[in-house]
Amino acid sequence: MRRILVILALFVCGCLLVGGIYLWTLVSQYDDTPFPTEKRDVAIVLGAALWEEEPSPALRERLEAALQLYEEGLVEVLVLSGGEGNDGISEAEGMKRYLAAKGIPAESLLLENQAANTWENLHYSQWIIQQAGATEVYLVTHDYHMKRAMEMAKRIQMDAVPVPVHSRVLFTPYHKTRESLAFVKFRLFQSG
Repeated sequence: MRRILVILALFVCGCLLVGGIYLWTLVSQYDDTPFPTEKRDVAIVLGAALWEEEPSPALRERLEAALQLYEEGLVEVLVLSGGEGNDGISEAEGMKRYLAAKGIPAESLLLENQAANTWENLHYSQWIIQQAGATEVYLVTHDYHMKRAMEMAKRIQMDAVPVPVHSRVLFTPYHKTRESLAFVKFRLFQSG
């Protein structure tokens, strides 16, 4: 009986290891994606935490990528997506303030301030994009988050091209592990 339990434990550990490697590979898919060069209608910037009404360092990385898209003339409009944070303002509003201070005019910044998760970010942003008459989208988020975001975009038939941000401020192993679990949840429940 003990031998059977040991074999079973080894089998379970092996399955977990193989599954973990597979998930890590999925969330690492966009690690080496270069910055785009083609013009598109709009870019969606997925929100992240605000710190005292200011974008966190990780969110600033996403906003700097969006700013680069805008300054290089690759998009004329940015959809800033994120609901209310802990500071009493939405992530979208915090992003707008940051980009406006960098010189992007208000008419180029569209706010989606209802979303509480990635699925809602994309779903609500799609409505804004359709109202603006746009069809071709850049999707801006961190590289480890991009696989799940792109699968969600595909499910709602959004013509999205990834702009993955390669972080210099986040502890990537932690975020890739967390995202691996979020990816499993997404596949099981098809949301979030």
